[in-house]
Amino acid sequence: AFDLPIAIGILAASEQMKNWEAIEKYLIMGELSLDGIIRPIKGALPIAIQARKEGFKGLIVPQANSREAGMVNNIAVYG
Repeated sequence: AFDLPIAIGILAASEQMKNWEAIEKYLIMGELSLDGIIRPIKGALPIAIQARKEGFKGLIVPQANSREAGMVNNIAVYG
């Protein structure tokens, strides 16, 4: 579940993405396969609940997990 956040962190640290400072406000979870496909994770609902408790602005998850994570109120979910 940490493959995608690590890849995004590398891109942000090397300033290869626009507005890279903003990602610290989002919790990012996802499995990144060797061929670049983003695969779903287990436990999207409890992760979303914890992200809301910790005050994150939003949650970035694989598309397959966006419905489950979206059940949590008061946090934006992007998938």
